[in-house]
Amino acid sequence: MSARPILVTGATGKLGQLIVERLVALGQPVRVFTRRPETARILFKETVQVAAGDFGDRPTLDEAVHGIGRLLLLSPISARLVTDQIAVADAAVAANVARIVKISGSDWTIEPPGNSISGAAHAAIERHLGGLPAETVSLRPNAWMQVSLANTVRQAIANGQVIAANLNAGIGYIDARDIADVAVHQLLADRVRGRTLNLTGSDVVSFRQIAVLLAAALKRPVAALEKPPQTVPGHGDFEHRAVAQFVRLIAAGRAATTTNVVATLLGRPPRTVAAFISEQLASATAVPEYQP
Repeated sequence: MSARPILVTGATGKLGQLIVERLVALGQPVRVFTRRPETARILFKETVQVAAGDFGDRPTLDEAVHGIGRLLLLSPISARLVTDQIAVADAAVAANVARIVKISGSDWTIEPPGNSISGAAHAAIERHLGGLPAETVSLRPNAWMQVSLANTVRQAIANGQVIAANLNAGIGYIDARDIADVAVHQLLADRVRGRTLNLTGSDVVSFRQIAVLLAAALKRPVAALEKPPQTVPGHGDFEHRAVAQFVRLIAAGRAATTTNVVATLLGRPPRTVAAFISEQLASATAVPEYQP
């Protein structure tokens, strides 16, 4: 590919940082578009170009996309998701971007439609990307280990409990590092591998099985408890409504799926739940003694 910079949005978030670090390590020129330029400079030092601005501010957006070759499209769950990401994509296409790689929602939030406000937003963006002249691919990661599974591990360390709406519901967890590796692969590859790619781990693991894994790793009991999911509010904060819907969909078994996309693209298996749990426990500064 050319030496034109790769623009990364959402670069200061957990996944964005992983993607930027990988691109920099490979010697790729990177520009980040952010509302937090000082944070970006602290994180990345002089290794990237920092373009300060906001998705809704077209002049700063036009400046950010000027001269870029490819775009990594990532932004947090919010009511502005569709407006923000379409604005970036359109500005990038106007600047003759060659490829857009979007971090989308989980496949089970998008298909079938009607079950997730977040999934509906990502689906609208994917449809818009499909009508653009640039080459595009949307990555649909399953539940992230660094989010939901990390919370479960912390809960077990602190309280000796795993709590879920359905203990038998399985999840094909994926490590955010694997998501980042696939994103970089698709940014740099000669061609993308399709319009959408469903990214999962290699195994479906239930909450009950996670409790067993944690008990073995901690060498102490870990109780597995069921708690009914909270009611999805009809109004209010977009993110909280979206997360409540995620919990219900996971409890219904919608995230219990695996694909071979990671292994096919990267030539290695995805990271495992057991390995992630071991890493989390090893990185804990102190594991409180469990009091039954």
